[in-house]
Amino acid sequence: CDVMTCIAIIPARGGSKGIPNKNLAEVDGKSLVTRAINSAVQSGVVDFVVVSSDDPTILNEATKAGAVAINRPANLASVSAAIEDAITHALQIFSKDHQVPATLVLLQPTSPLRQASTISDAVHLFTENGSVGSVYGVTEAEHHPYKTFIATDSTLLPVGSIEDLSRSRQELPKAYRQSGSIYVVGVQDFLTNNSLHVSPVRWIEVSHKEAIDVDTPVDLDAVRQVASNFDV
Repeated sequence: CDVMTCIAIIPARGGSKGIPNKNLAEVDGKSLVTRAINSAVQSGVVDFVVVSSDDPTILNEATKAGAVAINRPANLASVSAAIEDAITHALQIFSKDHQVPATLVLLQPTSPLRQASTISDAVHLFTENGSVGSVYGVTEAEHHPYKTFIATDSTLLPVGSIEDLSRSRQELPKAYRQSGSIYVVGVQDFLTNNSLHVSPVRWIEVSHKEAIDVDTPVDLDAVRQVASNFDV
């Protein structure tokens, strides 16, 4: 990134159903929120790291780790609150004291095995190609979507064609799912569209391990088991 052009926003609300105080849960001695901050700093392409949270403990930890801490109002921190609204709020508060960079990088703390190199690669892919609307971190879908169904009241309808259900995986187009680990988009495009998805979308493929999303205690155990193989 050129000087002063990238802002990373880490949304880290306090509440969590699956794991109490999830964003403060530790992996290899560091909390999920601190690991997210560290990965942004170590990427070498992020000028400002912002943590948006309604939890004073998370905000304090963010400040200690070198991030700009932004207090998120309760109405933007509920389970049903849209992440886009939390990002917009963070950008608005940040803009009061700083010039907002051109590029937005969203890093969710629930992807604690995200590599700094993934952030660097994604930002370079975005900034070095003028025709990119946004960049998504993805991983190959464990189950191909053309092998799945939509349920109606009375029957199952294949997502793809009936013929796709019996085709081998090699015959089907490659399918990815969001890893949840990283999104890159222009700040102005995000604000205009209120979306991280701006066409055309390019992608950075990450391993299934890096794509582990911590939602349950089982996920947290899995992350802790493989964390020793990562640098963050």
